[in-house]
Formats: sequence, C-alpha cells, structure tokens
Amino acid sequence: MTIQTISVKSLSKIYRVWKHPRDLLIEGLSGRVRHSEFQALTDISFDVPAGSVVGLMGRNGAGKSTLLRIIAGTLDASGGSAVVAGRIAAILELGTGFHPDYTGRENVFLGGLCLGLSRNEIKQRFDEIVDFAELWDFIDQPFRTYSSGMQARLTFAVATCVDPDILIIDEALGVGDARFQLKSFDRIRRFKEQGKSILLVSHNIAQIVAICDRAILLEKGRVLEDGDPNVVGKIYHELLFAPAPAVTISQPPAQSPEDVSGQHHEDISADGPKQIDGAADVAAGDAPAQGEFQGSERERRYGLREVEIVDVKIEDANGQPTTFLQTLTAYKVVLKMRSKKVFSDLHIGFLVRDLKGIEIFGWDTANSLVGPIPAVVEGEVFVHKIAFRTNLSGGQYFLTASIAQADKTKQDMRFDCLAITVAPTPHIFTASFANLEMRLIDRSSGEEIYGRFERED
Repeated sequence: MTIQTISVKSLSKIYRVWKHPRDLLIEGLSGRVRHSEFQALTDISFDVPAGSVVGLMGRNGAGKSTLLRIIAGTLDASGGSAVVAGRIAAILELGTGFHPDYTGRENVFLGGLCLGLSRNEIKQRFDEIVDFAELWDFIDQPFRTYSSGMQARLTFAVATCVDPDILIIDEALGVGDARFQLKSFDRIRRFKEQGKSILLVSHNIAQIVAICDRAILLEKGRVLEDGDPNVVGKIYHELLFAPAPAVTISQPPAQSPEDVSGQHHEDISADGPKQIDGAADVAAGDAPAQGEFQGSERERRYGLREVEIVDVKIEDANGQPTTFLQTLTAYKVVLKMRSKKVFSDLHIGFLVRDLKGIEIFGWDTANSLVGPIPAVVEGEVFVHKIAFRTNLSGGQYFLTASIAQADKTKQDMRFDCLAITVAPTPHIFTASFANLEMRLIDRSSGEEIYGRFERED
C-alpha cells in the first residue's frame, strides 16, 4: 500500500475583499455585508506519495501560494481538507520566520525554533547550516543587509537541516547563484532517495521537468492538468504563449478533410479542458499529402495557424528522409509551410529535447540574427532547409518546430513533432547528451590521437 504524505480532498479557499478599510468596520458594527468574495481555490484534490517530487505550475494568481500555505498549515481552508503526515519544512518566501534586524546567527535559531527544533538541536546543526549557506563571513551581520541570494541560501539551509518528512518550496530555488542552485538540487535529490516528499512551485518548466516525477498545473484556482511533467510543461507553455483564441491540438493532423471536420479539439479555459465541435475552420486545414509528416505520439500543437507547418523531416546527404542519425554527421531539417495570408515578419525556430523533456538545444532565425524569412503571400506553399551537424551522443530525442511573427505571436508551435534516434557511439559518450569530439593531443607530434572505435570524417 502506497503511503500518502499529503492528501488534499475537494479543497477550496474564498477570500473576503473589502473595497475600503472602513467597510470592514462598518460591516462589523452594522452587520450589513460590505465585502465581495474571491474564489482563490476550487475543488482541488490530489495525493503526494512518500518519496515523490511534485511540481506546481501556473500563472501568477493561479492559487499556487494559497495552496501551499494551506498545506503548510499557515492558512485555513474554506472547504475540503489537506491532511499531512510527518514533519513539514516550508520555504514559502525569502526569509520566512526571520527577523530583518536580527543577525544571521540569531535568525538561524529563530528559524529553527519555528520549525520545531530545540535550542540544543539547533546548536548541534549550526555549523552544518552555515557551511551549506556559505555565510561564515556574514553570519553576525543583520539579515536585512543580506542580498536576496544570501537570504535564499540561509533560508534554504535552515529549512532543510531539520530532516523534514515533507519539504515545501515556493520559488526559492530560482534565487541565488548557479553554484547554490546546484547544491540545492543535489539536496533535493538526496531527500527523494531517503523517501521524503517534496512539493515544489516553479515557473521554470525545465526545472520542473528535470526534478519532478509529476506536475500539477493550476489555472484560476482549478487543476487544469495533473500528470507527466513533460506533458504538463507543454500545456503550461501553451497557456503562457498561445495567442487568443487558442486552439490546443494534441493529435497529429487528420488524414482527410472529412476527418478534420469531425475532429474534437481541447480548448483550455478556467474550467479545465473541454470539447468543442466545428474546429475545422481553425484546426488542421488541408490534409497532408501522402508521405508527408504525420507527427509523433508526443506532439502537442497550438497557434493561430494563419501560416502553418504542414511537413517536418530530416534529410541525409543524399536528400533521403531519415530519423536515424549518425553522431557527428551533417543533415538538413526540411520545413514545409503553407500561408493563408501575406506575411513579411516570420521567424522559424527549432528545439531539441530528450525523452524526459529536458531542452538540449534551441535555435531560431531571430536570436541567430539571420532575420525574418522572405515574405510570403496568401496561399503560398514554401520550404526552408536548415543545415546542422549531429553533435549528440546516442539516444532518442524529439524535435520541436515553430513559426512565429517578430512580435512573438505564435502561428504554429509543434512540440515534440518528430522523434529522432542517434546511433550509439561505442564505448564513449555513454552518459552524455553532447558529443564534443574531444581528442587527446600527442605530446610529441602535437597531432590528435583517435581511439580504437573512433574514425575521422
């Protein structure tokens, strides 16, 4: 039987909002209602098993911080329940439980006491806390004089030193230098290996994908999606960047116009995914010709589709399509598009991600300073080719293709639309993503030494 360290059932939270401070007093004295109500959370339910890392994503105002505060016990729910089994350490904001005028040393004791430690326990762990935070030179300075990164380091060090059963982190990992973030991630991974549960809020999709086993997406106080971090991350990206009206297409293009007219597409709204009919006008458009690209099972697609990507493939040196690539070999991405109106400011871009959804490489014509592609006219079908060299180690990857306007308006965004496999490189690069073509230089001749399983181009 799986042990649930956090169990949230039908949770809701309603805030009372008074337009003016005096309205609260008038309501209290007269009994007449002078407030409005804001529904911050509505019918939230999920469980967090022991030893899992769950990421919470959502736009500002989605209810993430309210949910964490209820779970941490610092805020009461209006309905439902949040049951927690075990000791909680929560980092809800920088300096939680710390006093700005106290020194770092004094705040270590204050924060530890707030987390349920005795003075003797804090003394025993004090050196470990300051070592982790790397603040010995500043530990006797007032906390208000610390930079935001230093505050984050001390807050995280204190919160994680109590050996909690459950660790709740609200955006704290986004502050601090890269070295401290790496240390924090390593500690989180150790907590997971020890069977502890972690609830993490972050706007960084790559961070959620890299750390979490599962992700929950909130929108306007409701659970919009709950599942694989890679899938949830793509939906969150769509929520952030899709133009309105946005149409989510989670399946590849239809096989025929008849299929298109009968398709159902998901429309993201405050009430969660819903089915809408008659999407042919804004959906897949004309069916792909025989032999054209049909998409991968992982594809998620959105955009205005006034210009759309109808085919994506990779060609080898002989112009033959392939999805099985050799490392350190040259290929071309071939992008076929169709425009429904005149455009003069279009940019194309690509992203390579691994099986877990971690971004390996990204490129587009805007950031590369290539500039927009040549102008297109209504009804034009056009093709662009992009040359690349496969500096990847063996493994499976997914290609994302996109076309957008100069003002970032997404016309067609096709996440993980093409699955590619890079052939294994024997005996080398087995634990890496990239192949940097490293060679030992002979001390005598100064020439590169090739290994037994390597070959020159």
